[in-house]
Amino acid sequence: MAGLLIGLVIAVLALCAAYWRWAKKVDGEIATGAGVEWARLQSADPAIIDGLSEDEFTAVYRRVHFPRFPKYALAAIAGFTLALPFVFALLSFAYWAGEATGVLASPSELSQMTPISGAAVLAAQESREDVAMYLAQNFFGFFYFFGILAAWLAIVAAVMHRYHSRQPGYLRDELIRVRLKKEDE
Repeated sequence: MAGLLIGLVIAVLALCAAYWRWAKKVDGEIATGAGVEWARLQSADPAIIDGLSEDEFTAVYRRVHFPRFPKYALAAIAGFTLALPFVFALLSFAYWAGEATGVLASPSELSQMTPISGAAVLAAQESREDVAMYLAQNFFGFFYFFGILAAWLAIVAAVMHRYHSRQPGYLRDELIRVRLKKEDE
């Protein structure tokens, strides 16, 4: 398990490095586009950028035009990787507490209560309890599977909520918002 976690952390760090290189490249392209747009707005619509410096305009232009999804997807992957040991610990504790309090039946008890019928039972009538025991042990594997799936969905839901709640508007709207904020100060 430790090897898997170390491998996942290394993969996330490699993704972070790739994202950093990509973001640097995109920042250069956006800075070029911001310079062109600044020059165009100075001649075509100077009222919209009145009171803003070129650096402030570039910051607004970057916020509007920089692709946000890769950063949020990387945050979800990193969150899942970092949460994985805690999720396993929580699920193991819940399983242990359920068995200790008698809420969950042990696999041997469950194997005696599991009805098995059909052609497979006729072939192995003598090993009915063994077959039921394997089914019961696999049943608890589903508990872990769906627990991890629920944790993953919770992390993705939180990241996507943040993604959509912080979505910038159009360039014109953001420029007006920054100008109004500067006037209020």
